[in-house]
Amino acid sequence: MRKMLLTMMGVTFIASTITILILPNTASAVPSFSRLHGLPCHECHSAFPRLNPFGMDFKQRGFRLPREEGTYIWDQTTLPISALAVGRLRISHTDDPVTGARLSTKSAFEIEEVELMVAGTAAPKVGYLLEFAQEVADGEEFGTEQAWIQFSDLLPGSLLNLRGGMMLNENYYLSQKRRLTFQRYLSPITFNVTGVELNGAWSGLRYAGGIVNDERESGDYTPAVNLDKKLAGFYLWSTYTIADQVLGIRYINTKDNSDNPSPIIDGRTRQQLDVTMNLWHGPLELILGYFQNWDIGGVNRQQRQNYLAEAIVEILPEKLFLDGRFELQNTAPVGGSPNNPSTANGTQVSVNLTYYLIPNIRLIAEFDKVSGEGMDIYSFPSPNSSATDSEERYMLGFQIGL
Repeated sequence: MRKMLLTMMGVTFIASTITILILPNTASAVPSFSRLHGLPCHECHSAFPRLNPFGMDFKQRGFRLPREEGTYIWDQTTLPISALAVGRLRISHTDDPVTGARLSTKSAFEIEEVELMVAGTAAPKVGYLLEFAQEVADGEEFGTEQAWIQFSDLLPGSLLNLRGGMMLNENYYLSQKRRLTFQRYLSPITFNVTGVELNGAWSGLRYAGGIVNDERESGDYTPAVNLDKKLAGFYLWSTYTIADQVLGIRYINTKDNSDNPSPIIDGRTRQQLDVTMNLWHGPLELILGYFQNWDIGGVNRQQRQNYLAEAIVEILPEKLFLDGRFELQNTAPVGGSPNNPSTANGTQVSVNLTYYLIPNIRLIAEFDKVSGEGMDIYSFPSPNSSATDSEERYMLGFQIGL
């Protein structure tokens, strides 16, 4: 334990020292968009990597600033490359669900993820994103996460844009990729898709619709559907913003798995309707979500509900943030179904404290308490997890973006 703590402190100290020495101008010493446009982190991020309304608009416009058309890639003065690394020390306690007695304690220090991103404009009104990542702690290989190109302003003023390739189907304010916590969302908020999407914005309205491949990966369980049937899924979403308060609605009809499919009830052949809100009041950001799924795993009328409440408080401006999140998942039983809902239910509570040494380096302390399916998200896996099992996790770590 002492050795791991010393390792954690050493890695954090070395990373911080190198970055401070090499990148003394903290206002512009952040990933490629900031270097290219000469903007500080907080122009696009409420708390890196989370996007604020300006950052959401910048992303949907194909990485173009308002009233700018974009430039040819060979005319740009900086390389459009960014890198990200996340490391953590995890301590996990598992308790007996009946007596509450401590059953086991495990600890490990690991590099969670490394990521390389190339993004920007290739030409006026043509944006692109290439993202390569490896989830090191999960034993995944280095591979392509996103690879898309967007042709903007098919209708003037970004009323209609066309995007195609490997993308994410998500609301920009609620994303697995841009969460502050180590712990992933239990709710189905982010989907990896391959296909084409039309998107745009008008006044306070932002909208998108896509036709996508049903499956990118076969998953862990024998599928009950034809994975070779391409471009058979679709989604529609829209958000409306008034006075920085955002209401979102999304419908999905696809066999595509989320980036966190259920280990028991596989995500393919699902329909989903969700309603989310992103509310702001001073230093407080509140995110609420309700997710209704049915026909899960190809089982007629198999339903699931997810409930999400998350609050983020900016304690010290641009420096210290407190993030608290609660999630509940409930799966209804269906007579004759091969699925066992008791093992697909669960709860998740996360409390995260983030401190930014400089805008692109943050230190993280986190506590998580999970039960049921939540135990399969960044856990020390147990083959007999059920909704009555529970686990407490304490994590210290860092995130560096260059």
